[in-house]
Amino acid sequence: MSYHKALITGVTSYIGAHIAQQLLQQGWYVRGTVRSQTKAQWLHDTFKAGSRFETVEVKDIQRKESFADSVKGVDYVFHVASPFFMNPKDPYEDLVHPAINGTNSLLSAVDEHGTSVRRVVITSSFAAMMQPHPENPDYVYTESDWNDAAFEQVKQLGKDVPGIIAYLASKNEAERAAWRFMDEKKPNFELSVINPVYVFGPAIHHVAKAEELNTSVAMIYVYLSGAKERLAPRGILSNFVDVRDVAEAHIKAATLPGAAGQRYILSAGVFSDLLIASAIKKTCPKYADKLPKEGWDLKETTRHEPDNTKSRNELGITYIPLEKSVADTVESIAQFIQ
Repeated sequence: MSYHKALITGVTSYIGAHIAQQLLQQGWYVRGTVRSQTKAQWLHDTFKAGSRFETVEVKDIQRKESFADSVKGVDYVFHVASPFFMNPKDPYEDLVHPAINGTNSLLSAVDEHGTSVRRVVITSSFAAMMQPHPENPDYVYTESDWNDAAFEQVKQLGKDVPGIIAYLASKNEAERAAWRFMDEKKPNFELSVINPVYVFGPAIHHVAKAEELNTSVAMIYVYLSGAKERLAPRGILSNFVDVRDVAEAHIKAATLPGAAGQRYILSAGVFSDLLIASAIKKTCPKYADKLPKEGWDLKETTRHEPDNTKSRNELGITYIPLEKSVADTVESIAQFIQ
C-alpha cells in the first residue's frame, strides 16, 4: 500500500503539530515548514517517525520562492501558518498584508511547482465569518457568512483600528484571496477551507514557558494561574472546538471527494467561564483550590451561534465535549501550574 505525502506549513504551531501527528499515525509521510530547525527538533523527538517526518526552513512565507522546493513531490498541502497577534502597530503591514501574501505565495508556489498536489486545505477561522448582526441577536452563522465589515473598519480607522478587528480582517481577507486565486487562476489542484472557533485541547507543540502558550490554551491556563479572580458572564460568540477535531477535519477536508471547493465551520458548542471552571473542578479536582473564588452563581446562556451541521454531515466529525477538551488541555500544561 502506498501512503500519501503531505506538506504542512507552520508544522510547529498548535494546530499544525496535531495535523502532523494524526497523519503520521495514519502512515503518511509529512514534510513541515518551520522558521527554525531548532524549534522543529521537539517534534522530531516527540513523533519518532524517522524518515516519514522531515522539516524544512521557510523564513518568509510571503515569498512564493520560499515554498518552491517544499511543495514538490507532495499530494496534499495544509496551509496552517499565518500571523497572529493582537497588538499590531500597523494593521496592514503587520497582519492583513502578511496573511494575504502568505496565502497567495503558497498557492502560487503550488500552482507553479507542486505538480503532484491534489488539494490544498487552508486553516482560516470563524473570524472570517463572524460579522456582527445587532439587528438579530438570534442570528446563526453558516458557511455562507463573511466578515467583510472587519476590513471596512480597517480602511476607515487605519492604525487606530483595534487589534482584534485587524486580526478578524486579516483572516477574512486572506480567505477571500484564496478563493479569488482559485477563480482567476483555475489551477490543477482543489481547495478546501477550515474555519474553527476558539480551539482548546492538549498542546503537543514545543512550549518552553507559560508565556509562550498559544492564545486559546492560555485562556485555560489563566484559571489555574491565580490571575483570574472571578468568573464573568458568557460573552457572545464564545464557542469552542478541540484541536484534535480540527486536525481530523483538515485531513477529511483534504481526502474526501465531496469536500473540494468547500469551507467548514468547526464548533463543538459553547463555553463560558463557569463551564470551564466547572470542568476543571470535576475532571481535575487536584487543581480546584486554584480556581477563581467568585462568580460561581452565574446564570448561563447556551445558544450555539455557529451551525456545525455541515462539518458533522460532510466530514463526519463527532465533536469532543468541553469537559474532556478542558481536562486534556490542563494535563498538557500541568508543568506550568505552580
